[in-house]
Amino acid sequence: MLQAIRGKTASIVVKLLAGLLIVSFAAWGVEDFISARATDTVVASVGDRDIDPLDLEYELSRETARLRQMFGGQLNEAQLAQLGIGQAVLQRMINDAALAQEAADLGLRVSDAKVTQAIHADPSFNGFDGAFSRQRFNEVMRAAGLTEFGYIQQVRKDIANTQILQVVSGTAVTPSRFSKLLHRYRFEARSADTVLVSAAAQADPGTPTDADLQAIHDAQKERFTAPEYRKLTFVHLDPANLTSEVTASDEELQQAFEANAARFQKAEQRTVQQIVVNDEATAEKVQQKLAEGVDFLTVATEVGEMEAAAVDLGTVTRNGLLPDLADAVFAIDEGAVTGTVTTPLGFHVMRAIKVLTGVSKTLDDVRDEVTDIVKREKAVTALYDLSVRFEDAIGGGATLEEAGKSVGFDAVTLEAVDRQSMAPSGARAAGLPDLASLLPVAFASERGIESPLTEVGEKGFFMVRVDEIIPPALRPLADVKAEVAAVWAEVQRTEMAQKQAEALAEKVQTGTSMVDAAKTLGVDVVKIGPATRGDQNVAAQAVLARMFEINEGAAGIARVTGGYQVVHVLSVTAPTAGGDVPSVADYEKQLDEAVGNDLAAQAVEAIRNDYGVTVNQRILDAVMRPGTFDPRQPI
Repeated sequence: MLQAIRGKTASIVVKLLAGLLIVSFAAWGVEDFISARATDTVVASVGDRDIDPLDLEYELSRETARLRQMFGGQLNEAQLAQLGIGQAVLQRMINDAALAQEAADLGLRVSDAKVTQAIHADPSFNGFDGAFSRQRFNEVMRAAGLTEFGYIQQVRKDIANTQILQVVSGTAVTPSRFSKLLHRYRFEARSADTVLVSAAAQADPGTPTDADLQAIHDAQKERFTAPEYRKLTFVHLDPANLTSEVTASDEELQQAFEANAARFQKAEQRTVQQIVVNDEATAEKVQQKLAEGVDFLTVATEVGEMEAAAVDLGTVTRNGLLPDLADAVFAIDEGAVTGTVTTPLGFHVMRAIKVLTGVSKTLDDVRDEVTDIVKREKAVTALYDLSVRFEDAIGGGATLEEAGKSVGFDAVTLEAVDRQSMAPSGARAAGLPDLASLLPVAFASERGIESPLTEVGEKGFFMVRVDEIIPPALRPLADVKAEVAAVWAEVQRTEMAQKQAEALAEKVQTGTSMVDAAKTLGVDVVKIGPATRGDQNVAAQAVLARMFEINEGAAGIARVTGGYQVVHVLSVTAPTAGGDVPSVADYEKQLDEAVGNDLAAQAVEAIRNDYGVTVNQRILDAVMRPGTFDPRQPI
């Protein structure tokens, strides 16, 4: 909301797995020295090399577009910020600049012939004949938003960077004995029978004595200690309180409707599958098989020789497809298949799995919603004026209560609330508004001092004062007697379950079958495996760990949620290459590569430290608001 207000007062327009881009950010962190440089024309510097803010904004916009395309346009600006995409892009550019500086100091040059060879060797640019295609190269450049010159320079830089880093990463060698031991440890597979001994299924432990309760109360003091509470007084400048006081004219409604047209117009969409082949003869075979009723995916994989993952194109609008493909796909009904469509990429057969009809609403259809938009915007403007008057009153010596009344908002007092919004009664504190940042600000504030006026998005602003701090205190036993008794019963049942599990494990160890052991409890035997140490989802972590602690044929117990699990190891299988299990030689190569990557990471970090990295935080903050940076304007 603060940005919206500023937009009205200063004409400022305020407009990436896991493992994708954040790798570089995570590897190098943000521990470099951040400073305000004398010049406002660079966002960061590495040695003698500067990173231009426009270059950062360009790379950030490209990465943002790539991630949105990957996730179907579902990532908004706030989510991108939470993922740290901006910092990740900056760190990658700093790494590149550091390596470029090192290459220049070493006199490292990459010839045009080497660059050409690398581009021609990239299968992404191959045509239908398997050789480099200039047409395909141009298509990829356009799709990626790259210029030919820019891409060539990037390839040249990547080759130089690789040559520098291979000096350290290429020397990584994992000792053979260590590789074999780690291979066995990682890929050894075990199978086991398990039986759950539930604590809840144990007999009633009876009634605890006063001594029992006191012992539990003393042993688990943290559990029975009341958290810190604070008495708070706050004023919430809520724009919702102002919307009833503003009106919306027909002209304002029309302008708002046009400004928000994208919210009320939804293009027609299709969920699409595609088979694309290299020649017309194969396309005819595809059409023949489909006409015979063969499943589309089967035809794609067997006749079209496509990977199953490449068949689904997802849900797209007309703009998401090449024009010829869009015309064909949007002309068929749900479940239908197009004829063969020829494009520079090949011969296509498309299927519309689902048809999502477009929506086009008129102003009358959404008059109430548009009215709310206009009123909210006008309330924002009014709230800005109120917030200025409110802060002026505070600055002039008024109390929080007096300042609130001066602008028509009453102060609210909460007698006692903890960090989790709870009152001492255990219920949510009465009168606490739905403001996520109110309590964090309150619990970071000093007693008796008003906090800064804090923005809370569309919910306006608040200011809070801590009137009293009630420190954590152990609740008297008399006040929590029922809770302590429940904990005592839980402890007793858990101990009973442990003893029963240990007795069953001993019987299994001496020859009793797990089936018979399970019958005594009225439960079923659960089989696990074959599983490796890395198969985290096949069983509770404690059970999996116990499987690899005891010998083949042995039995043991593992503490799990709700009781104990008896574990009987049936088999231990040494790893054999095949499927998801690599050979020792291949695994050793993977380890060498991992060690090499670690060494390369350390090398880049050392190079950065040698040259020194500075970041202009003011410029960085401006660029991180996509679409707002203009080097000609003051920040």
